[in-house]
Amino acid sequence: MAKTLATPAVTTAAKPWLNAADMRLLEAICETLIPALPVPAEADTHGLLRRPASAMQVAQGIADTLAVEDAETRAEFRQLLGIVRGPAGGLLLVGRPVGFLRMPAELRERALRGMANSNVAKLRQGFQAIKRLAAFVFYAAPAPDGGTNPNWAALDFAPPPPPPSLAKPIQPLAVTGDLTLTADAVVVGSGAGGGVVAAELAAAGKSVIVVEKGGYYNEADFTGREAEMMPKVYLKRGLQATKDLSMAILAGSCLGGGTVVNWSTSFRAPEVVLQEWERDFGLAGFAGQEFADHYATVEARVGVNTADSNPNANNAVIERGAEKLGWHWGVIPRNADHCDQRCGACGYGCPYSRKQSTLLTYLQDAADNGARFLVNTSVERVIIEQGAAAGVVATTVDPLTGARHRVTVRAQTVVVAAGALHSPAILLRSGISNPHLGRNLRLHPVVALTGFYPDAIRCWEGSLQTRYSDEFGRPVDGYGFKFEVAPGHPGLMAQALPWESGRQHKEDMIKLRQAAPVIVLVRDKNGGRVTLDKHGEPVVDYPLGEHERRQLTQGTLAGLRLHLAAGATRVGTLHTRMTTFDVPTDGGDVLASDALRAFLREVEARGLEPNRVMLFSAHQMGTCRMAADARRGVSGPDNQVFGVRGLFVADGSAFPTASGVNPMLTILALAHRAAQAIKASM
Repeated sequence: MAKTLATPAVTTAAKPWLNAADMRLLEAICETLIPALPVPAEADTHGLLRRPASAMQVAQGIADTLAVEDAETRAEFRQLLGIVRGPAGGLLLVGRPVGFLRMPAELRERALRGMANSNVAKLRQGFQAIKRLAAFVFYAAPAPDGGTNPNWAALDFAPPPPPPSLAKPIQPLAVTGDLTLTADAVVVGSGAGGGVVAAELAAAGKSVIVVEKGGYYNEADFTGREAEMMPKVYLKRGLQATKDLSMAILAGSCLGGGTVVNWSTSFRAPEVVLQEWERDFGLAGFAGQEFADHYATVEARVGVNTADSNPNANNAVIERGAEKLGWHWGVIPRNADHCDQRCGACGYGCPYSRKQSTLLTYLQDAADNGARFLVNTSVERVIIEQGAAAGVVATTVDPLTGARHRVTVRAQTVVVAAGALHSPAILLRSGISNPHLGRNLRLHPVVALTGFYPDAIRCWEGSLQTRYSDEFGRPVDGYGFKFEVAPGHPGLMAQALPWESGRQHKEDMIKLRQAAPVIVLVRDKNGGRVTLDKHGEPVVDYPLGEHERRQLTQGTLAGLRLHLAAGATRVGTLHTRMTTFDVPTDGGDVLASDALRAFLREVEARGLEPNRVMLFSAHQMGTCRMAADARRGVSGPDNQVFGVRGLFVADGSAFPTASGVNPMLTILALAHRAAQAIKASM
């Protein structure tokens, strides 16, 4: 279960890895999480309250999703079911020696609450695995007959219209058998880092091959539907998480990488961060005009602006709340134009060509200058000969047939830009030995706070991020937190909202159109680590440090006040134990009330134990960090890996420390800087 998150590949064909008894138990758990409530039809005009999990084949959806996970993950899941099935599980969860299937409905619900709040970490983890998957399938998947999800009407949710039909302007190489290719340079990864480097090298007349682990999708594919797009454009089909499942990790995995799915936020790194990189890691030029020029160049190419940053109702919460509290708020620069609040699903790719991802900019530039592309191709290792890079060995998988072919690319320049989870994995599999490799992982841990408002918010509509607050983001040492908002489509919100009972969760989902998710993004000091499992895949270990806990807690308390100042009538956290506050109706100043002070003390006491509160990360950095010498980093000031000529790292993994802001723009600028050094070395 360590690798299981919450967004399943619901279209995956089922495999018979769960026996009939396991499926009966899983169905019973899902029916308890998402029951058919005994309410009259007139009180449930859209049928959501009376619709059980089985109407959406939720248990089968979970089984289908986990069928494509590795054998160890499936074995852990069966072990979890074994615990819940027997009398020992009943004794552990409800104090009675009775198995789950023999419990009445009320006791089953109590057992799941006991699992969610258990002192046994593995039980909490197991609850989150099932609950998140079940909620996502129920609220995001198409109906079993392939039609529209029947729950959307109750939420007032309408999916985006069908995307336009546009031809794909880039033509990846067809791989029908084992293949050997040659080039001047091979670039591994096609996001903010790889896209820029590929374009720069191709423009300089170099023969370039770009290798992308994910598939190639364009505007015609971007339907905006969670269950359809998550498996296509996100790493591990959206299932990536820390090994204890305490933090969901969102990372793009398609041609264009994270730039295709991110929320367009385009901040430069704060000056204090760039000064830290110069001072502590010997990286001259980052804090001055030199790096500023790289920023300016990439900003121009991807169209960064603030003219298209009008707030939707979701973002207006930050502006309104900050104004009342006298806090800072600002306009977010974005690499998008003329969005016109028409969509809101650009976290699954922009169907209108408004977001200027590397897919539309740098990768197209590279293609126009002769670069070749391999997609659905995973690099296993870098070929190293006599201390120098000599190419890569990869495997291409046909997404339709599953056929696998070995691809070797011979090149004297290799640029690894596969992201902060997979770049270190590739180097580790290649035999690179450096004490910093895979360490110093920064994730910008995020906690979300939900505010419910009198009027409709519809947090799935409009430009995703246009307002922020840096009221607490710029302390002297640069290690603070900032406020942004998150878009909230039904599947994501369903898996995030706390579950205390089937009725409570459904009733909260019915109020979803009035909900606004404010997020607290922390600049982390304490690094995690990426290692390899027995299959050579990355494992993410990220325990929260004391700094991160303190900042997340302070951000939570401040964020709840921000919501209330903005006019929320109810606020809550994502703790597994329901933690909500309803504004008193006495007309007093809620922000100065004893009731609020008592609630904030309660929130603080809840703590941040793994899987007692849902945490997120959309920014991964630092596992191959740059430094002036090998004592402090993996790659040098020219982005070349210490000890291997011709091998470079040019993505967020090269960050010496966390950027403290959404990192896309800094990755673009860093890659542009790196490309100049790479060209000079060739």
